[in-house]
Amino acid sequence: MKNVITYIALVTLVLVSCKKKKEDDNTSTPDPYATQKTQLKTTYADMAFAVYNDALLTSQDLRNALYAFVDNPSLTTHNAAKQAWLDAREVYGQTEIFRFVDGPIDNASDGPEGLINAWPMDEAYVDYVVGSPNAGIINNVATYPTINATTIISTNEFGSEENISAGYHAIEFLLWGQDLDANGAGARSYTDYLTVGGTNSNQQRRGEYLKVLGDILVAALQQVSDAWNPGGVGNYRQTFLAMDSNTALRKMFNSLRVLSGIELAGERIYVAYENSNQEDEHSCFSDNTHRDIYLNALAISNLYKGNYTRVGGTLVSGYALEDLVAEVNATKNTELLTRFQTTETLIGLMYTPFDQAIVLPAERPKVLDVVTSLQTEQTVILSIAVEFGITF
Repeated sequence: MKNVITYIALVTLVLVSCKKKKEDDNTSTPDPYATQKTQLKTTYADMAFAVYNDALLTSQDLRNALYAFVDNPSLTTHNAAKQAWLDAREVYGQTEIFRFVDGPIDNASDGPEGLINAWPMDEAYVDYVVGSPNAGIINNVATYPTINATTIISTNEFGSEENISAGYHAIEFLLWGQDLDANGAGARSYTDYLTVGGTNSNQQRRGEYLKVLGDILVAALQQVSDAWNPGGVGNYRQTFLAMDSNTALRKMFNSLRVLSGIELAGERIYVAYENSNQEDEHSCFSDNTHRDIYLNALAISNLYKGNYTRVGGTLVSGYALEDLVAEVNATKNTELLTRFQTTETLIGLMYTPFDQAIVLPAERPKVLDVVTSLQTEQTVILSIAVEFGITF
């Protein structure tokens, strides 16, 4: 009897051991796409550095143009500064796909995004507006006797999200002024910066403010560019490349779905459409919102396709989500690529300037078409994410 019990115990032990080994084998099954996911991380990091480095370089050009304008205010230097702003925005719009993942641009602890691209902006927080000639930090000498980086950074978004004192849109306002023309952008004169015989008051403070804004913008973009620099030591790029590949993949899909649906379709287009209010559009002073929209849509496509063309024409590319998804579900891959093209086509059909597209009865449906296409884009992105076990 003892031998029988011993035999049964031995058989049970073997069966349990075999079962455990089988379960262990299941949990340690190699990821068939492990190599591809590692390649994806490298492509993502290379693209992030390239676009943020371009953003840094164009912000330096912008800063130089702002200094040249303030030091010698004229129609020529004013127009050059405005063109430099527009050129810088062509790059920055393509960086937006690297947000919404607690990365170096909008990390909760030290991300500088609020000093770069915060909006919508209450322009009266910074400078005079129609009906309030003494409005803003620039004209409030008693409270803000010194115009410097400390003053501007400490007041940015202080007390309200619309109390924006720094970034591209503060620069935009100080270059263009309020947009009071249905057929054009803001019409601020360069004479607002002439310290002798100039228009409005506090011309010197306005010039100092504009120069400091350029310095702050460059410093903020330097921070993000450094974080992705392949030559950096202990920076975010190294952290990202060492990250679990599935976690990194989830971050990529999160950026795609947030920018396409929640942010671009919702916050950046539909809110302005629903309110019929130019104050809700992205670049309301320069009438450049149509470019913001296109460039954000392009950024989504860039990440998915794994390519970005640098300002100098160099193509940065590598193994892409497009390549991985084609292996897993070719039909959905084609569907998303087709949707990207549809979205870009519909954006091109919108009336410009955008502040009129959202109020003219015949043009409003075209804006809604873009919103709908971006929402569809988000839906397809979410369905693809599920293929990899990713849900939000």
